[in-house]
Amino acid sequence: MLPLPECAVVTVLLPLLFACFKPVADLPPLNFDQVPYSNDFLEVSDARVSVFDTSLTCPDGAPARVFALWREGLEADAPVAILLHGGAFDYVLAPATGDGRPARTYRADSRLTRPWSVTKVWETLGLNTLDPVDPQEANLGALPAALTDAGFVTIAPANCWGDLWHNEAGVVDNDVEAEGFARDGRAAANNALRMVTEPDFALEQGFQLPVGLDTTQIHLVGIGDGGRGVAELLLREPAAAVAGALVDSPPDLLGAWLADPVTFGDEAAGLLPIFGDDALARVDDFSLRAAAAAGRLPPRVGLVWSSADPQVPAAALAPTAAALAAAGAWVEDREDTAHTALNSDIELARAAALYLLDGTRPGDAPAPVAR
Repeated sequence: MLPLPECAVVTVLLPLLFACFKPVADLPPLNFDQVPYSNDFLEVSDARVSVFDTSLTCPDGAPARVFALWREGLEADAPVAILLHGGAFDYVLAPATGDGRPARTYRADSRLTRPWSVTKVWETLGLNTLDPVDPQEANLGALPAALTDAGFVTIAPANCWGDLWHNEAGVVDNDVEAEGFARDGRAAANNALRMVTEPDFALEQGFQLPVGLDTTQIHLVGIGDGGRGVAELLLREPAAAVAGALVDSPPDLLGAWLADPVTFGDEAAGLLPIFGDDALARVDDFSLRAAAAAGRLPPRVGLVWSSADPQVPAAALAPTAAALAAAGAWVEDREDTAHTALNSDIELARAAALYLLDGTRPGDAPAPVAR
């Protein structure tokens, strides 16, 4: 069995139930932990979270993990949401020393470890509300609850590389020589997509669920800077074949950080090892706005944001909101000071889930019911 998640703060979980599923003969058993899932928003009672180690390695040497949220009662193949969490930004300020002192990172608590990434996923699922990693994101679990109630299976890779979901070792590299480790956030996001669409790859990764997946209904969902991961997948070659994309308050145009070194000097410094000199000069090419300009948007796109968000400068998102609206996307400016809303506002989350399912825009129809 996989080791249990390193997240002691998940006090709301019931005792673990373990299950072992055998795939095709001659392949090793595909084992996964199965955790009953519930939060204050969830209406169904048969939801489970499964946890898998993957072939990717975190900077601390541990295997990176991916999580799956699913329902036992699903009879038809389920639509899929690839959920990319926020907060995946960190970099090394001073390397580890020979006397045992660890590397000093931009974040007081390093985000370049598996334990941090696991805790962040639990927080995104609404299972870590007592001691949140990113209080400004208000991760109460409304969005995964709404997706689960609507019949989705949610796949959530854990980003332990602090790279804003940009890097993919051997394809889009960070400054490995300077940093001493390879970042792989985009690889983790793309691998989650491949686990859904490529059965052989899923078996190689030890990924298996006891429910069917509808590969014609795959949707990319990003909270905070997880929205940057959505853009990275849309712009990646070959393009992701997805039916929809939903993002909430991403710092889409990072040029806004570079243009304001007084306010965002620390953030701008962290972009250099992630992107490198050449890519940093065209950093806004890795954005949802760029995806819109390149015609790489899926049929349904939703952006929830606030022009008064204190965490994301207007210059980083207002041009993107305009570009997506012009491309026919559902764009909602909340005009309040909250950084994100989809994971704390259940009515908005339910409306967003319905939009992904059938393109019904909020206000046009009732929220989806559990199925």
